[in-house]
Amino acid sequence: MSDQNKPSLLRQVAPAAILTAAGVAFVSMLDNPTGTNTVSLDTATGSDLSTTTATVAPTTVLPPETTLAASPTPTTVEEVVTTLAPMPTTTVVAPVPTEAPPVESTGACDGDIVTSPTALFRWGGIQLQVHFTRTNSICEVDVLEYPNDRSKSIAINERALPVYNSEAVTANGAQISAVSGATDSWEAYTAALQAVIDSRS
Repeated sequence: MSDQNKPSLLRQVAPAAILTAAGVAFVSMLDNPTGTNTVSLDTATGSDLSTTTATVAPTTVLPPETTLAASPTPTTVEEVVTTLAPMPTTTVVAPVPTEAPPVESTGACDGDIVTSPTALFRWGGIQLQVHFTRTNSICEVDVLEYPNDRSKSIAINERALPVYNSEAVTANGAQISAVSGATDSWEAYTAALQAVIDSRS
């Protein structure tokens, strides 16, 4: 065979080079099916990201309105208290004590105490101590002295005098009824009580 019929070296090498390049490209595609994922930064102009070119696999990015902002976690007692919903409370306000004007009493023994003169009668004498309210009403009568030198006088007066005391308060005066068997004591009692009333007129 003559040298003229032999293929040139370029024709012999070119098919092998083409096949090699095609194989490398095919293998590269198998390793990185989404693209060439190479990034090159243009450092000549600094870190200007607007000149950055990249081929990156696409990613899903949420739109701004779908991003969730986590509320900050309270870290102090004050923050914890302010983040809690206020609980309904009941406030009880105690009235402020005020000094009330004096009330005219009709039953309390808060008035004068007057001692009567001793009313003498044939069996002895009776002396009273009369308690009044501020409105000058009789609220209590105490017998300070009565005949007690004989057992009969003691028995009569211990029965009659409590009745006279009660009737004097009820009647607010000396117009009281006599207890049977104690008429003399009644006369002395009403005389002593009337003397006290007259002294306050």
